[in-house]
Amino acid sequence: MVRRGSFGWGALFALAVAAVLIPIGRSGASPVKTNSLNDKTINVSLPGPFNGCTYFDAGATPTTEAINDLIVPSAFLTTSAGNLYGESGPIASAELTSLTPETVKYTITPNEKWSNGTSFNGNDLLGWWLRARALRTVLSDGYRDIKTLSVSKDGDVVTAVFATPYADWNLLFRDVEALGTQGSCSLASLLARPSLGPYAVTSATSSRVVLTMNKHWPVDTDRFGRIVITDAGAIPASDSAYYVNFSLAVNRALVQAISARPNVMSHIGTSSNIEEISFASNRTLIKRVAVREALSWSINRQSLIDQLWGAVTFSPSVAVSALYSQGQSNYPGPAGTAPSSQTTTTTVAQGTAHNGLGDCLQCALDVLSQSGFLDSSGGWTTAAGTPLVLRMAVGPSDLDHTVGAAVVSEWAAIGIKVNVVDVASDVAAAVATATNSVDLALFTRPTITAVSYAARSWSGPGYADAYPSGWRSVAVTALFNQATANFNPVNAASTWLQMDQKIQSSYWVRPLFTTPSLLAWTNTLTGVTTSFSVPGLLDEEPIWTVTPPSTSG
Repeated sequence: MVRRGSFGWGALFALAVAAVLIPIGRSGASPVKTNSLNDKTINVSLPGPFNGCTYFDAGATPTTEAINDLIVPSAFLTTSAGNLYGESGPIASAELTSLTPETVKYTITPNEKWSNGTSFNGNDLLGWWLRARALRTVLSDGYRDIKTLSVSKDGDVVTAVFATPYADWNLLFRDVEALGTQGSCSLASLLARPSLGPYAVTSATSSRVVLTMNKHWPVDTDRFGRIVITDAGAIPASDSAYYVNFSLAVNRALVQAISARPNVMSHIGTSSNIEEISFASNRTLIKRVAVREALSWSINRQSLIDQLWGAVTFSPSVAVSALYSQGQSNYPGPAGTAPSSQTTTTTVAQGTAHNGLGDCLQCALDVLSQSGFLDSSGGWTTAAGTPLVLRMAVGPSDLDHTVGAAVVSEWAAIGIKVNVVDVASDVAAAVATATNSVDLALFTRPTITAVSYAARSWSGPGYADAYPSGWRSVAVTALFNQATANFNPVNAASTWLQMDQKIQSSYWVRPLFTTPSLLAWTNTLTGVTTSFSVPGLLDEEPIWTVTPPSTSG
C-alpha cells in the first residue's frame, strides 16, 4: 500500500477554522510496468508468534496489524516514519468537511468486491462503527465520539458527524473487516475471512504466514506475487533470494552475524516501543512520592544502556518522554537515528534532578533520609522499622528480564529489596500496577502515530489496551482532553508535552529508553527503508522492487 501523495498538517491547520478538505487518494500514480515481480517470492521476518486477530481484538499485535493492512481496507495507513497517509484503495478518500460540528466524509470506490464476491460499500463502514463503539477499548475512542454515521443511497458515501471534536480522526476505519465477520484471533478464522487488498492469506501457522497477490488490485501492479512471513527467518546465502528482516531483539551477536554477510544491508534505528517502569497508585510504600523519586533517580539509565548495547550506541538514549518514543517527530530529545560513538549522561548534581528527568543516586538517598526512612546494615526501613521491600511485575520479553535483573541489582546495592513476579504479557504488567497487585512493573509500552494512544494510560477509563496506570489527576485529564480536541498539530504537541512533564514529575512512570530496532535486507532489493514500526515497514512492501541488473562491462 504505497504512498502516492501525503498531506501537510502544518499548512492545513494554518487555515482559518472553516471547511477543510483532506483528500487521501493517490495522486500521480506511477505508470504500470511489466509485471516482472509477480512471479517472485519475498521472505520477510517479523516479530512473532503470529495469530489471526482482527484489528479490534485484544490480542492483535503490530505484526498482526501489519498483515491486516495488506489484506483488508483502511482509510489511512502508516509510513515507515510513522506518519499516516491515504491508502486509496476501496476507501477512495476521506474529507474533513466541517469543524462545527466535526464532519468527515468517506468516499467508497465503486464496484469493489470482497474475495467472496460480496460488494464492498458504505455498509461495511457502518457495521465497523457499530461494532467499535460498543467496545470498551482505547482503540474505539474516536468511534464513540461519532454521533451519527449515515450511508448514501448508493452506498458510495459515508458521512460521520462527531458529538465532540476528535482530532485523531485519521486513526479510524483501519483494517475494516467484511460485514458479519466475528472477532477472533484464531488462524483458522484468518484464513476464512474475506480479504480486499493487494494480498490474500493462503496459509497460516503461528510461525509462518503466506500471502499471495490479489490480481484484481488496481494499483501497485508490479509487486511481489508471494510474501512468506516468518518469525525467525534465516538470512539467505544466495543473492537471488529476496529477504527483509525487522527485529526488536537487537544484540551484538545479531549485528555481527549480519555484518559478516556481504549480500545483506542493515540499519539500526528506533522502534515504537518504550521500556519503562510504572508505579502503583495505592500500595502502602510506593504511594509515598519519596519512594518513587528514589527508585526513579537511583537508576543510572545511561549505564544500563551501555550494558545492553555497549559504549557505542546507535539509537537508544536515556528517555526524556513517557508519551513519545524516540523515533517520533515531536520527541523532546535527540532523534537517535544515526550511529554515534559518543555517549551522553543524564546523571546530574545533587538537588538538580527535580524536573523528573535526571538520574542522581545521591539525590535518591537524600530524599529517603529526608522523608523519614532509615538506612541500616540490613537495608532501608520506615521510621517504624518496616523494611523497604517491594514487589515488581516484569514483562515477558528477554529484554524485560535483562533490564529487570539489572535494575533490581542497582536497587539492592543501595539497600532496597525487590521481589520479582514474571507476568505473561506487557499489558498484564501494566494491569498489575493499575490494580495495585504489585508495587511497580517493568515492561515494554508500544506507541503509535497518535500520542493519545499512550497518553490514555493516565486519563479516562482504565482500558486494558491503554496499558492502565490506575492514577488520575484533574490537571492531567484536562490536558489530555485539550490535546485530543486540538486540530493544530503544533499546539497539540505543546499540550502533550505539558502532560508528559506532569506525569513524569509526579513519578508515576519512569521511562528508561526507546528500544532499538534492526532492519536488514538483501542488497538485491531497493525501496526498503528503515521503519518506526512493523506496520510502517510492511505497508511499504508494494513499492519494494529488485535492483536493476548492472549494465557495466
